[in-house]
Amino acid sequence: MGSRLGALGDGLRDVLRAALVTQRVAAPLRLIGLCRELDLGPDAFDLLGHHLLGALVGHRPGPDALVRAGGALGLARRELFVPHGAESDDTVRVLRPHTGRGNSANARYRATKPPEHLPSPPAWTCTGCGQEWPCPVKQSQLLAEFGGARAALAVYLGSCLLAAARDLPGLPPAHARDRFLGWLPRRPC
Repeated sequence: MGSRLGALGDGLRDVLRAALVTQRVAAPLRLIGLCRELDLGPDAFDLLGHHLLGALVGHRPGPDALVRAGGALGLARRELFVPHGAESDDTVRVLRPHTGRGNSANARYRATKPPEHLPSPPAWTCTGCGQEWPCPVKQSQLLAEFGGARAALAVYLGSCLLAAARDLPGLPPAHARDRFLGWLPRRPC
């Protein structure tokens, strides 16, 4: 990486600033641009995200900050490695009738983006389908977004579990564990 190491640090600081200071999930545009410039592959990006989340956990920022940082890394990963126009269950564009002025027989169609499957605290339901989050669609998305970085995904989901447990005090611990972590693939022994 040579001289680009400082710029990479700036891109990672953008992720942390959004997660900790402005407290929002945002696509880290500087980091995305730098990863493209460096031709960083998915494995290297996942390792970078793993180290960032691991370092962040050491500072005990709280589950909400970890969720925001993980979300920003997920957005970056999707932008970098999911081909634009790729068609899968969650990325297919849906045609919906659009009635403009004039005769409804001349109905036009417009492309709409499918709903995103994001958590909706405090109930922790999915914004896309209304099921418990993470729903099956989001589970598939998370596996794709985090690739082989199981530890980073487990840290992210563990943070979500902590935030959900705070919002849903009546949630049985065994159900919470299965819901947030029980579906993760296990490494072969």
